[in-house]
Amino acid sequence: MTEPATPAITGSMLHDLVKCERKVHHDLHSDPSRRDGVGEFVEMLWRGGREHEEAVLARMPGTVVDLRQVPKPERMAATMAALRSGAETILGGRLEHGDMLGEPDVLRRAGDDWIAGDVKTGGAFEQDGETPRREYAAQVAHYAIMLEGLNAGRGDTALVIGRDGDDTLYDLRMRRGRAGTSIADAAAALAAKARAIRDGRHEALGAMSATCKMCCWHTVCGRELEDADDLTLLAGIGRSVRDVLAPHAPTVAALATLDPRPLVRPRGRTSVPGLGAERLARFQARARLVVEGGAAYAREPLGLARAPRELHFDIEADPSRDGLVYLHGVLDVRRRDGVQTSEYVRFFAETEDDERHAFAQALEFLSADPSAMIYYYSKYERSSYRALQRRHPDVCSPEEIETLFDPARAVDLLFDVIMPKTEWPLRNLSIKTIARHLGFDWRDEHASGAASIAWYDDYRRSGDPAIRGRIERYNEDDVLASLAVLDGLIALPVRLEDENA
Repeated sequence: MTEPATPAITGSMLHDLVKCERKVHHDLHSDPSRRDGVGEFVEMLWRGGREHEEAVLARMPGTVVDLRQVPKPERMAATMAALRSGAETILGGRLEHGDMLGEPDVLRRAGDDWIAGDVKTGGAFEQDGETPRREYAAQVAHYAIMLEGLNAGRGDTALVIGRDGDDTLYDLRMRRGRAGTSIADAAAALAAKARAIRDGRHEALGAMSATCKMCCWHTVCGRELEDADDLTLLAGIGRSVRDVLAPHAPTVAALATLDPRPLVRPRGRTSVPGLGAERLARFQARARLVVEGGAAYAREPLGLARAPRELHFDIEADPSRDGLVYLHGVLDVRRRDGVQTSEYVRFFAETEDDERHAFAQALEFLSADPSAMIYYYSKYERSSYRALQRRHPDVCSPEEIETLFDPARAVDLLFDVIMPKTEWPLRNLSIKTIARHLGFDWRDEHASGAASIAWYDDYRRSGDPAIRGRIERYNEDDVLASLAVLDGLIALPVRLEDENA
C-alpha cells in the first residue's frame, strides 16, 4: 500500500495562517465533507477575483509565456524551461522546492533574476498606506524564498498587483515594527508553523472573529468553540486577549467565577499582560451575564433621549470595489405633540459612476437640518464618508464631513454608548444580535451585509428591480433596527459600579 504524500507547504497556507491557524489545521486534517457550502458573497468574490485577474494578466507587457493550461504534473518542468528562455513574463507558473509549493500568478524577469507575484482584488497595503498587507506579503514572500532556493531569484523582492492594477514591490528584507521583523523572516516563521501543524507538533487553536463567517469551516469551528466554552465567544475578547487570560480563566464559565484580587496590581494594573483591572472587570461582568442569563444594563446614565427629529443612518458598501458606497439609507423619525412618524429615504448608486451623485444627495439630506440628531452603528459610516470626500472632493470639504459627524449631534450607538457604557447577556454586540435580543427582526431571513453586496453584484449584472428592492428592504430594516436599539438603550436600567461588584 502506497503511503500518502506529505502535503506541501503552500503560499495559500501562509496567507491563511495570518488570519487563522485553525483553518490550516482543518484544511490539512479534517474531513472535507464537513465544510460549509459556498455562500453568495464568497461566490461573488471568487467571480470578481477571476475577472480581475484575467483583465490584469491579459495586458502583461513584453514576451509572455502562459502556462495556465499546462497540466499540473507537467507545470514545474514547463516553468523551469520558461525561466531559462527569453521570456519576460510567465503566467501561471509552478514552483517546487523541498517541501514547498507555490503557484504565483506572475513571474517577471528582472535582469538575470525573476520576481514572483500575485494579482489581488484588495489594496497592497494595510490601512496606514505604508505597511505591506500581511497575508499578501506572506504568500508572495513564500514564492521568493523558493525562487532563491532554485537559483532563479534573489529572494529579497516580491510583487503584488492590487485592485487598481498597479504593481507594488515589497522589500522582503526591510525590518519593520518594534521587533524589527522582515517579511522574509515572518514568512519563514509561518512556514515553520505550517509544518508543525501538518506534522501534529502544534495545537492550532480556533478563535471567533469577524472573518469567521467567510470561512468554509465556520460551522465546525463554531461547534468546537462552543464545546470548549472558549473566551473568544465573549464580546470584545479576541485571540490575543484570550491567550493571555486563558492561564487564569480558560473558559467563559471560569471567567465568570474568577477571583480577580490575586491578579490586581497598584494603579489599575493586573498581572495579565495588556489587560488593566477595569477592562478585566468589564469582561468578568459580561461573562457573568452570559453564564447566569441576567438582564442587560447600563453601567452609568447614558444621556440618551428621544429628539423631535432623528435620522437613523446606514450605508451599504462593497469593499471588493474599493469601498464603493452603493446605498445611503436614512430613517427620518419625527415627533410632535406625542405623535411619531417615520419615513425611509434612500439614495442609490446604480454604478461606480453614480456614487458621486448619491453621495451628494445623501450629504445634502443629512446636513439640511442641523437640529436633527443622527444615529449610526459603528465607525464604518464615518470612515466611509471620509473616504467618499477624498474620492469626490468637489462634493464637500473634509470639514463638512467632520461637522456632520460632530458628537454633539451624531451618535455612534456602538462605540459611543454600547461598548463603553453597557453590558448585555450576549456573545457579540452586533446590531443584529442586540436588535433581535430586543425583539426586532429582519424581514429577509438571509439578511446580512455580505448578502447585500452579492445582491448588488447580481443587480448590476441583471438590472432586475426586484433585486434592488431586496437590497433596499434590507437597508430599511437596518435603520429600523437602529431605532429599536436606541429605544432599548433609553429603557435600560442603570446599575452603578458598586452595584456590579
